Amino acid sequence: MGFIYLHEATTMSFSFWTSLFLLLVILIGVYLFYRDRIRRVQKQKDLLESQVKQRTIEIIKQKEKVERQKKLLEEEKEKTEKLLLNILPREMADELKNKGKAKARHYRKATVMFTDFKGFTKVAESYSPQDLVAELDSYFIKFDEIVNKYNVEKIKTIGDAYMCAGGVPIRNKSNAIDTTLAALEIQRAMSDIKQKKIEMGETPWEIRIGIHSGDLIAGVVGIKRFAYDIWGDTVNVAAHMEAAGEVGKVNISETTYEAIAEFFITEYRGKVNAKNKGEIDMYFVHAIKPELSENEDGVTPNEAFWHYVNLKLYSNINYRNAEKYIVKRLAGDLPDGLHYHGIHHTMDVCEAVERLAIWEGVKGEELYLLKTAALYHDAGFIDSYESNEPIGAKLAKEMLPSFGYTEPQIEQVIELIESTKIPQNPKNHLEEIMCDSDLDYLGRGDFYPIAETLRQELIEFGKIGTDEKTWINMNIGFLTQHKYFTKSAKQRREPVKQERLKELKMKAEKLELKN
Repeated sequence: MGFIYLHEATTMSFSFWTSLFLLLVILIGVYLFYRDRIRRVQKQKDLLESQVKQRTIEIIKQKEKVERQKKLLEEEKEKTEKLLLNILPREMADELKNKGKAKARHYRKATVMFTDFKGFTKVAESYSPQDLVAELDSYFIKFDEIVNKYNVEKIKTIGDAYMCAGGVPIRNKSNAIDTTLAALEIQRAMSDIKQKKIEMGETPWEIRIGIHSGDLIAGVVGIKRFAYDIWGDTVNVAAHMEAAGEVGKVNISETTYEAIAEFFITEYRGKVNAKNKGEIDMYFVHAIKPELSENEDGVTPNEAFWHYVNLKLYSNINYRNAEKYIVKRLAGDLPDGLHYHGIHHTMDVCEAVERLAIWEGVKGEELYLLKTAALYHDAGFIDSYESNEPIGAKLAKEMLPSFGYTEPQIEQVIELIESTKIPQNPKNHLEEIMCDSDLDYLGRGDFYPIAETLRQELIEFGKIGTDEKTWINMNIGFLTQHKYFTKSAKQRREPVKQERLKELKMKAEKLELKN
């Protein structure tokens, strides 16, 4: 029994350890399997992460490549557009890009400017080809900057000639004014360069500038090489204005003069015969009128300049035609012997009233009403030497409706005309300006020659005798009782008038001593 019990116990113990061992083996196997599984999963995860990372790197590289290509394309596109804009105006370039072609257009009023260097062929002989091109390029770059400033379109260069136009491709009413401003600035730039070259002992380049306004055709020509160009008689006449001009001066045609005369100091220089156009009047443009420029330097337009330009371009009043009409009437109908009250006096008062009105800050159509009154204030001399103001007023009332003036405007013009009667008694600011302008010369440096024309006229019409003493005393009496009304005239004219009065009194005293 004991043996059997011991055997059974041993057997049970073996079985326990065997089971335990097997369990341990199983657990170890499970652990190893799990660990291997984890390892493989981690390996797959690492592989996947590596693939994702690699793919991400590839995508980033592809994206960067695409961005670089996109940037290169944009840069090339920008270069192409800049190149196109260097050849064509933006409007033409946009039309060409969008439609594949750009049609030619007719412009009823544009202004063409030509510049040309005097004796360029001879000047070129003293330069190497490289230096010649560099020098010429430096001038043309400066011209480009200036015309761009005034919205004038560069058309092309032809050798040493530079051609540009205002009012193309975008139409505007101010093209003659814009182009004239650009021409004057080019003239000043060349003058400055000339002075520097002289100081350096170098031979300066000198330039002629010609301008003409009229209609033309503008468009794009060419297939492989595009070019924006303009055609028509206006171009030919502008070139003729340049050729007929003088070195260092801006030479303009009559049509350009008509558009800019109110704003610039000009000088009539006669006629030139132009092919297919006959004789054309020419004018030099010297500067902006002092009262329309900053610091009255004649260089930079001031606020009044641009206000006056806008008034001219957009007012319903056609002052220019009203002026042409009355000047023609005066030229044909004024009697002989009007040494003082001739057309020259009318135009002098027009300039004086414009100048004084600007000094006095007059804006809007009141400026044109003053100028119109100045035009017509002595028109009555056509019919009568005495009491001519009512006759001039009647003529204004009859004719001004034809030039866009309203009834209230005409009535105001008539009141301004009548305010010039001697003795003067203005009732408002505009009448004060009108009266001061009519006798503006009393306080100017040209008092004596103008006064002499009045003396000749009064003698011829039997109003005074030839006695010098009487004439001097008449002037003393008139200057003594006369007074200026506006602040500007008191500041700018009264001191000079007092100097003239003092001089006349001294002359009278000398005559008394002689007698």
